[in-house]
Amino acid sequence: MNKKELVGAVAAQCGCTQAQAAEFFEAFAGTIVGHLKSEGDGGEVNMPGFGKFVAKHRPAREMRNPATGKQMMSKAKTGIQFKPAAALKDI
Repeated sequence: MNKKELVGAVAAQCGCTQAQAAEFFEAFAGTIVGHLKSEGDGGEVNMPGFGKFVAKHRPAREMRNPATGKQMMSKAKTGIQFKPAAALKDI
């Protein structure tokens, strides 16, 4: 399912226009991303029955460039991890 199909399904279930559903989707995603950015490492957004989005820090590490074989350091970064709820895992 892509974004267009998801927006169409939400619009059909809520009885609203696709433009309104798309606006809701953008606000929803923006709120989650904004919260995780502001909280930094360890920040989380928990949605009971669906799952949890968690900001997780990955430290810099030594790695090898496959093209040259040269050793180099990767940058430290914070990524987002999704942990599904038990109800979602059972599907």
